[in-house]
Amino acid sequence: MRTAQVSYGGRDWEVISGLSGLTVLNSTNSEFWGYAKDRYTTLKEAYDRVLATDVHARWRYRWTSDEEPAPRWDAAYERTRTHLLQAFAETYSLSLQQTLFQMGSRVINNRQNVDEIRLSLPNKHHFLVDLEPFGLTNASADGAVYHAADRPYGLIEATVLREGATQSIPTDLTSP
Repeated sequence: MRTAQVSYGGRDWEVISGLSGLTVLNSTNSEFWGYAKDRYTTLKEAYDRVLATDVHARWRYRWTSDEEPAPRWDAAYERTRTHLLQAFAETYSLSLQQTLFQMGSRVINNRQNVDEIRLSLPNKHHFLVDLEPFGLTNASADGAVYHAADRPYGLIEATVLREGATQSIPTDLTSP
């Protein structure tokens, strides 16, 4: 779902565009291991895992109406969305935190009129299904069967800023 919030104060516009509920998944090139553990840790280390999330993002444009015409909003949205998707797909992920940072950095580095991006990514865990009761092994050369978990998961959130910019997008992206 595409989102927008527009504020006007004299000659300055603040435009915060965004998207919500963009489901993405990498079936390889992701791992997560070596993290701190205690007696309550249930997540197993993984050296090749499914990485899935629902992307919620807002990005703030720098635009003064006296200095330049308004961006072409549809094209600007599509370019930003493309950068988010490409960064997710192209990052060899050591953690969802690292992938989030790569996504935000790619937008800041490639969209000169975007000063800030706020991302919220729930880590949607997928676990190998135990097929031994059926006399089968999982993760064979032909593929593997995974179960998308509904148990608790991590919610990874961060803001990536252009150098010299100040943070102004609220931190709570999950509220309507």
